[in-house]
Amino acid sequence: MAQDPSHFLNELPIWKLKMVAAEFKVDVSGCRYKRDFVEKIRAKRLTEEQVRGALAWAGKAGPEEGPQAKEITDEIEAISKRPAGAPELPADEEAKVERHIDEALMMKPVFFEVDSTTENALNKMIIGDFAGAMKANREARMKCLNNFSQYQVYSTAISVRAADELIAKLPEDKGRLDPTLRTALAAAKRAFISGSPRQREETLESIETLAAKAFEACTAESEKEEAELKQLLADYESFGTRTEEARRYLEIAFAAKQALNFAEHSKHIEAARQHAEAAKEARKEEIENTFPLVKAAAAEAQEVGVEVSHVEAKLDEAREAFDGGSFRQSVELLAAIERQVDEAHLQQLRSQKDLEAKQTEKTRTLLITYEPVIQEGMSYGLGLQEGLHHVANAKSALSRRDIVNAAKYMRRVKDIAVGAEKALDKKRVELGVVRRLEDAKCGKCGKKALYVYPNETQKCMECGHTYSVAPPPQGPSSTPPTPVQEPAREQQQAPASPAPPAQPSQEAPQVAKKKRKLLKWQ
Repeated sequence: MAQDPSHFLNELPIWKLKMVAAEFKVDVSGCRYKRDFVEKIRAKRLTEEQVRGALAWAGKAGPEEGPQAKEITDEIEAISKRPAGAPELPADEEAKVERHIDEALMMKPVFFEVDSTTENALNKMIIGDFAGAMKANREARMKCLNNFSQYQVYSTAISVRAADELIAKLPEDKGRLDPTLRTALAAAKRAFISGSPRQREETLESIETLAAKAFEACTAESEKEEAELKQLLADYESFGTRTEEARRYLEIAFAAKQALNFAEHSKHIEAARQHAEAAKEARKEEIENTFPLVKAAAAEAQEVGVEVSHVEAKLDEAREAFDGGSFRQSVELLAAIERQVDEAHLQQLRSQKDLEAKQTEKTRTLLITYEPVIQEGMSYGLGLQEGLHHVANAKSALSRRDIVNAAKYMRRVKDIAVGAEKALDKKRVELGVVRRLEDAKCGKCGKKALYVYPNETQKCMECGHTYSVAPPPQGPSSTPPTPVQEPAREQQQAPASPAPPAQPSQEAPQVAKKKRKLLKWQ
């Protein structure tokens, strides 16, 4: 009797099965799946030695000796050149598989009855009822075999459904479209419906292994992204960057990964990275603005007699670190310079009591002068937020009698206001806040660029020279106002000759007052 070679045929790929079929003249033209080839060849009742001999002969045969082998080789080459495509089950077959899986999941096997019957058989053995023990044991074995068959179907259904759901949750660029995964999943679904127990177990083990590896790879990549982002945030926080928003998105991404929503995980990781970069740029701008503030602190300290010649070299060192991307080192250097200068400034004020009163008065004067300028610039949209912030800091310092910080902040406010003067004047001209004096020339540069402000102050928009105009004298005779500074008097219009004296009426002072108000705001 010939040996059944089915165990050997199951191990052969389809192209080798075709070679065996060609050698023994087996018609396999209608075969579609591997099991069809195996069944056709098994019907020939070939031995394993015959199958191995046919494969060895086909491997050694040339194009003249083995035309079937050449045909198979050509077919293999054609398949290898074809783009890889993962086979999928037809829609009706897919629906059938899903329905059977749903039914199998509802039949959860229970082994309690088997355990109970086995315990009963053991008890009969103990009391000497050997016939009863044999009968109970046989009943337990039959129940176990029945339940085990149900368990095999139930276990397969769980693994196939779990693998299908897991693959669906993988990102498209991280495993979902892997042809190997899809092929293994389709094979497991076919084996669940019509495969033998061995085939079902093999396909199940294959899809479980592949899906687990794909999931581990995806999880490892997501954990790597999280670790890199945490390291980046720690680096940004080392020089004072606020990363609360970025860390909030990182927590959301972690929760999405726990829910196997890898698409949302990647999305929130990217959002966290973007917020971290934006916070870094904001902090970088803050550090950039610290340089002029430290210079203002040094200038205020120098004004009261503190030696600050060493500050310039240290500022250059901090600037070099900042330009090189060493923001933490730059922050530490700037903080050390500012702390040293402020301490020396404070010691100088304590040694000379009159200096504190002078600086306090000067700081209050600067606050009254430049706070309206900063607020006006903000109303024009010039972006003087830094100046407005320092005005608030100066007010807070004055309220707690911290003259060192108040003077430092107000000097910086003054620098910002002076730097924005040209932009402010341009906006004032555009909005009609100031009025041009036609044919009037600047006494300093000689150009026709004089503008008059609502408070009657005149300013040249070319050279920036300012003229303070004296108020008109009280009385019935009205003469035009004369500038306090007149570097080029001949270029201005000659004043009108005074009117002859006359007896003023009771209404004259009120009329003159109204005229002055109209002239002031024209």
